Amino acid sequence: MDMEEQLDIFDEQMRAIGTAPRSRVHAEGLLHQVVHCWMLDAHRPVLYFQQRARTKADFPGFYDLACGGHIGAGECPDVAVLREVREETGLHLAPGQLTKLGQYRAPDLRLPGFFDRETSHVYLLRQSAPPFAPGGEVARMVCVRVAEFCRMELHNACDIEVETLDGARFRTARGQWCCHDGEFAALVVPYLKREFPGLF
Repeated sequence: MDMEEQLDIFDEQMRAIGTAPRSRVHAEGLLHQVVHCWMLDAHRPVLYFQQRARTKADFPGFYDLACGGHIGAGECPDVAVLREVREETGLHLAPGQLTKLGQYRAPDLRLPGFFDRETSHVYLLRQSAPPFAPGGEVARMVCVRVAEFCRMELHNACDIEVETLDGARFRTARGQWCCHDGEFAALVVPYLKREFPGLF
């Protein structure tokens, strides 16, 4: 039987105060750390996203940023993000391929039986047509034009156009997406404004 994943937990000043199993962390709303990796095409203003597997306990089938996951107890964020990218998207990256955008304290999220309080270590990968090979937690990878994603995240558009990696286009409602709008605005948008000033 597999042992449950252990996470470091923190007080509001981000001082480590111990460890706890993941189930307790999300049942009691214990503050913990995660890694997020946004992925941007190297040559065009397109962001890559994942659709979460329908077998996931949390937000099954929802669209989400390209990669995200918990930092294990005693694990370094720079190591955790490479592990999560490999497990979720199949990309084997070297540390120098990622740009660290900073840290973001997400708003607390309370749902029935789920209380999430987390700080994200946020990274960005810039790569053209990444050779994705999604793991079991990911149903598929898709992409969205930066301007289209900004319509939803910054201007509250009700739905946006999404494209599969083989070019098929379809529309998704805002309610089908995991919410990372604060993080996107605070850390990803400044990078995008530098790279694509004509879009803003």
